[in-house]
Amino acid sequence: MQVEMSLRLLKAGKHVLQEKPAAASISEAETALSHYNSICASIPGQPIWAVAENYRFEPAFVECKKLMEEIGDMMSIQVIVEGSMNSSNPYFSSSWRRNFTGGFILDMGVHFIAGLRMLVGCEIASVSAITSHVDTMLPPPDNISSVFQLENGCSGVFVMVVSTRAPKIFWRVVGLKGTLQLERANKEGSHGYQVSFHGADGQCKSSFYPFSGVTEELKTFIHDISQATLKKGSSYEAETRLSFVEGARDVAVLDAMLESGIRQGALVQVKKF
Repeated sequence: MQVEMSLRLLKAGKHVLQEKPAAASISEAETALSHYNSICASIPGQPIWAVAENYRFEPAFVECKKLMEEIGDMMSIQVIVEGSMNSSNPYFSSSWRRNFTGGFILDMGVHFIAGLRMLVGCEIASVSAITSHVDTMLPPPDNISSVFQLENGCSGVFVMVVSTRAPKIFWRVVGLKGTLQLERANKEGSHGYQVSFHGADGQCKSSFYPFSGVTEELKTFIHDISQATLKKGSSYEAETRLSFVEGARDVAVLDAMLESGIRQGALVQVKKF
């Protein structure tokens, strides 16, 4: 009910920060954006519609985006997600996650696509995917293996298993001058990301960044609504990392992968926003 409730609040002139995913499907996102644009056209100051995608605010991703310039031209990308969504996970029993196409693949997956898109700084143009349903305790599908191509021509793989006995999550980008890897990790009881950079000199530099994306996204939203209030009556450009459009683009990639899976691996173009 997020999208419907968000639009009602926006129509009433309220700024909104909703949870991800931005929408349950690409068609819902398109319709929602059309309504939002109509609302903005009729309300001075334009209410802000933000999506709480904390991965775009995690310090590890912010730093890695800067390091991407040092690896040179991208040659290959890997995103491997081996999750731990089982009956002991507090999100496991959420009924709504079982009642829309994609289930946990879409709900969890938007995080990993957001991280991928932020790192490479380029949109995903097309995908080809195979999906399967193995663990009947989970909604279908619970496994996806996809090949994707960026608009700049570079290709990569996105592999996601919803539930495994040995969870592992990482993004790896191989460039002409170096390799960058960002992996979920735990250091001295603190959960976060381990960033490894292998440069042209053969040396490896490694840093650990604790989770703080949720705090940072909330700070940013508060700053945005404060500025929008001060500049009431004139348009204010809110932080794009929080925008509904960015959230919709994450959904578009997974929507295309899920469609390809249904079509037995057919090549699917990702919807542009």
